[in-house]
Amino acid sequence: MPYISSVVIHCRDPYLMAPFWSLVTGLPVHEEDVVKLAERSLAERESVLLHDPSGTEPDVWLAQAVDLLPVGRIHLDIVADDEERAAIVAAGATLVREQDDLTVYTDPEGNEFCLLRERH
Repeated sequence: MPYISSVVIHCRDPYLMAPFWSLVTGLPVHEEDVVKLAERSLAERESVLLHDPSGTEPDVWLAQAVDLLPVGRIHLDIVADDEERAAIVAAGATLVREQDDLTVYTDPEGNEFCLLRERH
């Protein structure tokens, strides 16, 4: 059966987005990219990898993009408890709307994602 190996999120500012999505997904920034982020030394259009060292979760790539079209953005469904939700909002998520079993937010650059109470 097919499975998700990685997810790519196109963004304008990986220095802003990598820490945000690391918090949201619980995936650490890959060690090679930690230094580049700290030194702000990413090459033009270089991607940042969020990687689960155990290999059980899909990788998330933050790919620099000059022009972002709504069709080119990504959507993630993420399970989070109340404490995690509060941290995500404090990190810059903006509420869009609430639905029956999920809440839609945008990240600091306007990409939508959903927070779920339990896995679907």
